[in-house]
Amino acid sequence: MHPFVKILLFIFTLLLMSYMSNAYLLPMSLILFVYATWLARSDFLRVVRRMKWLFISIFIIYAFGTPGEYIQHIPVSVAPTVEGCVLGVMQIAKLLIALAVLSILFATSSKEQLMIGLHLLLSPLNLLGLNTNKFTARLLLTLDYVEELAAKEKFKFRFDQLDNMLSTTELVNKDRVIVLESIPFKWNDVLVVMILILGAIALFYFRESYFRVLF
Repeated sequence: MHPFVKILLFIFTLLLMSYMSNAYLLPMSLILFVYATWLARSDFLRVVRRMKWLFISIFIIYAFGTPGEYIQHIPVSVAPTVEGCVLGVMQIAKLLIALAVLSILFATSSKEQLMIGLHLLLSPLNLLGLNTNKFTARLLLTLDYVEELAAKEKFKFRFDQLDNMLSTTELVNKDRVIVLESIPFKWNDVLVVMILILGAIALFYFRESYFRVLF
């Protein structure tokens, strides 16, 4: 599949989550979690483990901060609500879906392929004066520099590295030639794009009726 189509699928999945009911979010998060674990087990699970405190914080905030029916038989003076627990689980499920789809995107495409898809996605902004060629080149150089830093042993991030990152990419940009090869679209890519366009139109124009009935 063309990387441009993969990026569109990622964006459309994030949009679709806002319109799906709880009955569809949980199975979707479970399926994508298993698939992302199968494709990039170590990287995906490492990210999930690093975000565990964020997940716990989100659940506590929603559970104890959302009005509703209190959960009975809890031996504390302040109890979470049923509605809050449900909302907390749903927010965590949405974050897991976003992380899983992003991990799948990175696991199925190389860095150069993603830059090709991003360059094609941003190409209409050339009409507004944005130099997408320069932007894509700088982003690719920055990702290369970040990978080099992350590969170092006992790496610890410091804010002064942001200045070094900018100056390094400026110097490398003068000596390095970046070539983004054009990837042709296949018939299935065109079909997926057409489906996504129709789906986006349906989301924005029929969300009040059709999608409430469907989801």
